[in-house]
Amino acid sequence: MSAVDTRPAKPAPGPVAGPSRWSRWSDRCNPILVREVQQSLRGRVFVISVLLALLLSIVIAIEVAGSHDRGPNRAGRAAFQAGLATLAPLVLFVVPMQAFGSMRLELRSGIVEQLLLSELRPWRILAGKLQAAMVQFTLFLAVLSPLLATSYLLRGVDLPTIVVSLLLALLCCAVATMFAVSSAAQARIPALQTMANLGTAFGLGMLAFAGVGLCLSGELSLGIGEVLRSGEALAIGAALVLLAAVASVLMALVAQSSLLHAFENKSTGFRVMLFVVPAIALAWLWLCWPFRARGEGFAVVCFLALLYGIVVGVFMVTEQRELSPRVRAHVPRSPLLALLAAPFLPGRDRGLLCFLLFGGVLALAAALAWPAPTGGMFDFAAPLWHMGALTIAYGAVYLWLGHLLRGRLPATVQASQAARVLLPLLLLLFVLLPVLIDVLLLGGVRGWHPLHVMNPFWTIDHLVGPSADRMQVGLVVTAVLAAAVVVSFPAIVRGVNEVLAASAARRAAEPAPVTGFTGVSGAAGTADG
Repeated sequence: MSAVDTRPAKPAPGPVAGPSRWSRWSDRCNPILVREVQQSLRGRVFVISVLLALLLSIVIAIEVAGSHDRGPNRAGRAAFQAGLATLAPLVLFVVPMQAFGSMRLELRSGIVEQLLLSELRPWRILAGKLQAAMVQFTLFLAVLSPLLATSYLLRGVDLPTIVVSLLLALLCCAVATMFAVSSAAQARIPALQTMANLGTAFGLGMLAFAGVGLCLSGELSLGIGEVLRSGEALAIGAALVLLAAVASVLMALVAQSSLLHAFENKSTGFRVMLFVVPAIALAWLWLCWPFRARGEGFAVVCFLALLYGIVVGVFMVTEQRELSPRVRAHVPRSPLLALLAAPFLPGRDRGLLCFLLFGGVLALAAALAWPAPTGGMFDFAAPLWHMGALTIAYGAVYLWLGHLLRGRLPATVQASQAARVLLPLLLLLFVLLPVLIDVLLLGGVRGWHPLHVMNPFWTIDHLVGPSADRMQVGLVVTAVLAAAVVVSFPAIVRGVNEVLAASAARRAAEPAPVTGFTGVSGAAGTADG
């Protein structure tokens, strides 16, 4: 007789439960964001900061509740100012310094190199740092929200002022965080790490100190109230948002250039921003400023954009000359696209072309947008037009000199950095040497003469003025620009030809297309043979 199995039968396997909605959402998040938030919440700095913020909130609430000599409006305003003063060092110093320390730790321990080997790119790493800072900002704001709400209930401050103040704190926190991350990414050289630590801590500390002073004095809330009551609130708000966005993007590009491989394209982003920043500024001016004030506004914006272009141009003309192997492998295959992309690709030869193109676009925009004082659109007698034209001309000349100086140095990164220091020294030499000649030969500087022609400051001041001769200024600008273009032309042609050659090499490396009919016929013929 066989034994009967009395054990209970195993249940049939059911469907396996899939991941929850929260798990799927968390998997899509930036892994840097998840890791940074976890590390910051576990750290002692965050816990101590929250406890101090809570303690200060309790002290402020007790002080406001015990002040019977104040009216309700003054008590609410004092509570709001104290709450902002408590929030300022948290979002302007504590949060950015945590991002700075995290970035320094990853660079020192080599974690960034391991992350770049994965699917994460530098932009996602930087975005994760910024998102983690925004999460910390939200948590600190939640800690202080009861105090800020109490200030509104005490009728000391209106709701729009509270909202605008918090939005301004958010913008300042984002810019300060990107500044800290960019500073940490730049300090990869051991000799600069101590300087970067002290400089970043001092800069953020001074910013936080200034923020506390503005909040406690009430000047911030009063200024916000005046702006909201005026008719320029939209223009000023849009300007602050655009300024914060542009500053954050530029600092992110600086940090990205330090995280990328030596052969990666580190220049195109800066060159694109060279054209984007003036376009944004001019669009803001056109949309937000009254028509009568646009002329002066456009003049100032174009001139400041030109100075920004010269600073960027110093870095462009001191780069390596040839395209790196990785950039060469990504040049557009189409000859037309390669020609259009040439000014935005790395290389000091193409840097000259990029600046000349930028100066031409800026001059065209200025000519079309500036209402001349005498009513003519292209009146060359406007002093700002004189100054801008001469600045473009001298910028092109000195950038060509920087290009020439960089060509005489070795093809190393240190040589590029040295050229960026030597070019301002060369400008200083051209400014001081004629003065020394005047002192030694003439006994003193008696006035401008042709030996001072390479001094752009004195020459522009000498030529620009109410009594300036338009013909004289026009001849000087034409001569200087023509000289800059003529001497730069061989280098520009060489830079464009290098891009076109790389594009042709990519087209030649493509396999020839094979149609299906030819392949079948060939196979059949082989089989028959």
